Amino acid sequence: MREDELASVGLLDAPLICSDAAFASGPILRAFFDGAAGKPKRLALPKKSAAALPFAPVSSVETQGDLYLFDVFANAPGETLAALREATTTLTVDLEVPTHRRDLPRLGPGPHHLDLPSTGLVAAHVEHWVHVLWLWPALVGRRLARIHPLTSARRGLARNAIGEGAIIHPTAIVEGSVIGPGAEIGPFCSVRHSYIGAGSKLSDFTKVTRSVLEAKTHTLADASFSSVVSLGESTLASLLLRDTILGRQVFLTTGVIFWNEGHTETVKVEHLGESRDTGRIAVGGCAGHRASLGARTIVAPGRALPNGAVVVMRREEGVMRVTEAPAGTPMCWDEAALVPYEQLRPNERPDEVQ
Repeated sequence: MREDELASVGLLDAPLICSDAAFASGPILRAFFDGAAGKPKRLALPKKSAAALPFAPVSSVETQGDLYLFDVFANAPGETLAALREATTTLTVDLEVPTHRRDLPRLGPGPHHLDLPSTGLVAAHVEHWVHVLWLWPALVGRRLARIHPLTSARRGLARNAIGEGAIIHPTAIVEGSVIGPGAEIGPFCSVRHSYIGAGSKLSDFTKVTRSVLEAKTHTLADASFSSVVSLGESTLASLLLRDTILGRQVFLTTGVIFWNEGHTETVKVEHLGESRDTGRIAVGGCAGHRASLGARTIVAPGRALPNGAVVVMRREEGVMRVTEAPAGTPMCWDEAALVPYEQLRPNERPDEVQ
């Protein structure tokens, strides 16, 4: 991906060095290299920039005053990361970054929105599954800018890039998206600002919003995905999957829940053996390659399931009995029964009804 970005702006053979984790979109690299003018420089972006701010948490991106420093270097001598940092001074790239506003759950203190780049201008250190989850949907706009699109003016929708042999049902809505070769978009599907990989098949009424479903992903009818990344070759059924990344060859059945709301605090994830704050109140989870998740699987925000995980729930963990209670009484599960919350936690009030 990095080589593609360098090639897209004519910098494939330029004296640029990036650490293994560092990534920046082509226009940012072009502005940085031109500004360096042959001098040893290190890439910096303003903290306020939507190209960097949403992607900096849980990473090794350094801060210097009101700047984020990235391990991208121009014209720099040195063979180690420490030597490159020592040999360079910062060069700030402050491009205008078009954004779209994503509304967040109105829980806890504000702001209750994120301003995310809409044209794929990003810079990040990709070191954790949250970075892949956040970056890939943001890069859809960049793919559109680089691929000569088959533009759809139907119903006034934003342009799309449609791959050879792709089939889109006349009743489907596709807007601002990349549809890979041989993909099938079924009746009454909705695909907005997303990437659908080659050979994927979206069944009737599937809804995909600002997500990436890589090659050979098969969704079942009525599935719904928002800010989701699937690495492909998976079979997915979901009533509403949000802010979650799935590995290859994952089976996800209806009734699986990845909670994505931190309620009154931001969500933390594990990174290098430590609990790290994502800075976001909406983060789902991760399921590794070849995971199979059965009905009633419930995963708390920020949790990652390992490769090959198989999760099934016991029948008795469903609600088999319901205790009578006045209307409006908060209820919760207890040993296969639904009972008043007060019965289990006297004098407490659940977060969901604060």
